[in-house]
Amino acid sequence: MENLHFLSKSTKLTNYSVIPNDLHGGELSSTSTILYSKLLNRSNLSITNGKVDEFGRVYINYKLEDLAEEMGRSLTTIKENMRELVDAGLIEKKRMTKGRANMIYVKVPETSIVGKSPVLGTENRPYKGQKTASTLGGKSATNNNKQESITSYKYGEDTF
Repeated sequence: MENLHFLSKSTKLTNYSVIPNDLHGGELSSTSTILYSKLLNRSNLSITNGKVDEFGRVYINYKLEDLAEEMGRSLTTIKENMRELVDAGLIEKKRMTKGRANMIYVKVPETSIVGKSPVLGTENRPYKGQKTASTLGGKSATNNNKQESITSYKYGEDTF
């Protein structure tokens, strides 16, 4: 990787993928987690382009061959990881005619949707027993309860 830069207070990020916190430390393989992140990222493009089915569900079209090439994995590996995502309930696929990319519906944990309340009492608890870093540089880390839509790709300026 070339041209790496340190983040500053005014840094705005682009060209990155998101992984919902509910998936950290879960049962998914690392490749499936990254694949899910790519599919979720592509879903934002579908939202922008109005790719919605008759039930109002956003879908994406992504050829498995393209995913394999982009991720540097074999087609067999991508198929296995897609199956893992289907089995986990994170995606649903609708088969299309031969030669066309399947319709893929990406699901997100309810806690990742702005406006949905997380389960009471879970805010400061570690996820699945993992330790959390509650301090940084001797000061408490807070998020000031800022929430922004995943489609905006804006990054909140939190004070640490």
